[in-house]
Amino acid sequence: MINLKDKMKKPGKSRFFIIITVLYAIMVFYLSVSSGVGDIKHFLKMDLGYPLRNFLVANDMSSISKFTIDCLHAVQKASLDPGHIGIYFGFGVLLYFVFLSSKNPGMVRNSAAFAVFMGTVYGILNEIFQSFLPYRTASVEDAVSNLIGLLLAQIFVILFVLALKSVLNRKKKVEAPAD
Repeated sequence: MINLKDKMKKPGKSRFFIIITVLYAIMVFYLSVSSGVGDIKHFLKMDLGYPLRNFLVANDMSSISKFTIDCLHAVQKASLDPGHIGIYFGFGVLLYFVFLSSKNPGMVRNSAAFAVFMGTVYGILNEIFQSFLPYRTASVEDAVSNLIGLLLAQIFVILFVLALKSVLNRKKKVEAPAD
């Protein structure tokens, strides 16, 4: 049986994930040095957030809307930035697949740990760089938010892989002829 790790070791897949992850890291860096981040937050809140909330309420899913808003408020009360968590969640998923597609068996075996470590180093360096910009400030809260996003990404990916393996194993048992 070919498993997910074997499929990820193809050279083309490795390059693909590296390129996508580097482009994503460049986007994260651009956002961190940009003074126009408020425009993005305005877009997410006004053009995406409110219409999504209105859609959920209009379709009798107001409990989902309330739960999501309550979660965002709890995160903000803890001085964490939901934007950082979300951005580094995406970065963590990409980093996981970069390490999973590596030729180094140690990196493949510890993909989640390497993804958290490299993502955290990148996030801390990004915060240090921001401290030199006159219109940006570095903060420990942002670095913690980055780490939380990376950790959540690894939990999500690992649970997704386990669920996928379970489904494939069930499918294999159903397709196997009875003796």
